[in-house]
Amino acid sequence: MNIYNYIDDYGIYSFKEKKFNEVDAVIFSFLSYANFENVLEKNQKCSIQEIGRRHLGIFPGEDRNVMAVRDGNKLLRYLKDTKRYKDCLISHYEYIGNEDIQFGAISIEYTRNHVFISFEGTDELFSGWKENFILSYKFPTMSHKKAIDYLNKYYTFSTKKIIVGGHSKGGNLALAAAMDANFFVRSRIEKIYSGDGPGLLDNEYKSKKYEKVKKKYIHIIPDYSFVGLLLNHVNDKVVKSSNKGILAHNIIYWEVEGSHFKKAPLSPLSKELDRELKKWFSRYGEEDKMQFVKNLDFIFKKANIHSITEIKEKNRLILNLIYESKEMDSNTKKILIDFFLILVKCFSSTKKEELKQFVSNLFKIKKREE
Repeated sequence: MNIYNYIDDYGIYSFKEKKFNEVDAVIFSFLSYANFENVLEKNQKCSIQEIGRRHLGIFPGEDRNVMAVRDGNKLLRYLKDTKRYKDCLISHYEYIGNEDIQFGAISIEYTRNHVFISFEGTDELFSGWKENFILSYKFPTMSHKKAIDYLNKYYTFSTKKIIVGGHSKGGNLALAAAMDANFFVRSRIEKIYSGDGPGLLDNEYKSKKYEKVKKKYIHIIPDYSFVGLLLNHVNDKVVKSSNKGILAHNIIYWEVEGSHFKKAPLSPLSKELDRELKKWFSRYGEEDKMQFVKNLDFIFKKANIHSITEIKEKNRLILNLIYESKEMDSNTKKILIDFFLILVKCFSSTKKEELKQFVSNLFKIKKREE
């Protein structure tokens, strides 16, 4: 049973009839990936049903060739005519996407007194992917600041009870925003959901701000997690995914039982990745990681690449630029090589059937992009 089966089963009940649960939280966390551009104005409040209808009129097909956005659009349209979700009100839509930052957020009022703030994870823009690397040495990032400002701007004088969440980088933004929001906002936050999102750097992980919110924090990761293993994380709720490869990051593969996700142990592959990633992060200092990101950013700017959809047509150019680059020093190259060695080492210690499935799924992703 996946989230769409859950929507079929629970979509006939209102939130009064069946209480809000972790599956709803993950659905709302993923909904911020949907493309609301030209569908919802920044200061407008509108029901999911109406937004879904507008969306179909503006984007009758696949409007953006990005897996997360396509799945977010599909999810929005699937929710629009269900009793449970159709009258939920979406408001305070914000999206910024340029070479410096990728940030998105929506607010979802699912009952009269409750609002879920959903922070978007990384989409196709390299500014978002670059920020994932920046998380390894910097807090707060530009997106962290936007997420914190978002909560303070819209909910300081609100009386609604708040739940914050997000998928992937969005889960990390939700945690950061909850930690650094002002007292009036923080006191009304009931729960914080991160769907396979990165953890925290040492200073933030050991801070009083995190200590104050950690009991409200729910970190859900698939049994084949990778992104959710980055940085400091504990008490993860591991759930079973029907896909054993990198695609397990997508919530459509997370298995549902009733109103909860099906629990599972972390896979041998992810356990090994977790150990090796911890070694990698401890081996290199802030300056090394900062230089690595700068050089990576330099290569993509020189190739005039702004999104992952451009990689295929410019892959030879990228390789040539890296090979010929004088700006990328040997230490930066070593950091990159070490990262790939982590994957090689993990593969060598993984069961053959798991490795075969993992590689198979990588080829599936390549074919879909082609």
